[in-house]
Amino acid sequence: MPMDTQSIDTNKVAHCTFELTGQPMSLLKCSNNESYEAFSGITGYTNNPAEVSNAKLGPLPPGRYYILNRESGGTLGWLRDPITDMVARTDRSDWFSLYRDDGEIDDRTIINNVVRQSFRLHPVGRSGFSEGCVTMTSGLGFEQLSVYLRNMEGDIIPGSGKKYFGILDVIDPRGAK
Repeated sequence: MPMDTQSIDTNKVAHCTFELTGQPMSLLKCSNNESYEAFSGITGYTNNPAEVSNAKLGPLPPGRYYILNRESGGTLGWLRDPITDMVARTDRSDWFSLYRDDGEIDDRTIINNVVRQSFRLHPVGRSGFSEGCVTMTSGLGFEQLSVYLRNMEGDIIPGSGKKYFGILDVIDPRGAK
C-alpha cells in the first residue's frame, strides 16, 4: 500500500517530485529546496505521460518510488559494470535505483500489461538518452543531490529490509494515475 505524503519525515528521508510535462525538460524538485533539470524517456517520448507503457522508450510511470542505492548488475555485473562504465564515461555505482511502490518492492513494475524495469536516477551520459530513468542534465547537480540523499538518515522499506534515502513522486499532470 503506497504511503501518503504526510507520512514522509523529511528529517530522515528526502522528498522529491518529478512531473511528466510532455516537454523535453522537466524539473526534479527536492526537499533540499533545489530544482534540477531532468528528463525521462527517449526523444519523441520524453516526459510524455501517454507513453509510460512503452518499454525502453517512454518515461517512468507516475507513482511513488523509493530512492535507494543501485545494486550491481546481476550475474557477472562485477565484470560487466566497469567495462560498460568506461565506455559510457560514467560510474553506475554512484547511481540510485528507483523502486516503485506498487505492492512489490523490486526493480520492476507492470503498466498496461507491459513490464517496465531498472529505473534509475543518474546524470546524463555520453549518449544523452534515457530509457525511462530520471536523467539529470547536470553532473554537478547530480553530485549535489547525491550528497544530500546519502547524508539523510534514511529508513527501511516496509517488508523488505532495504534502506532508502528518499521518496520520489512522479506526477501525471493529466490527473491521478
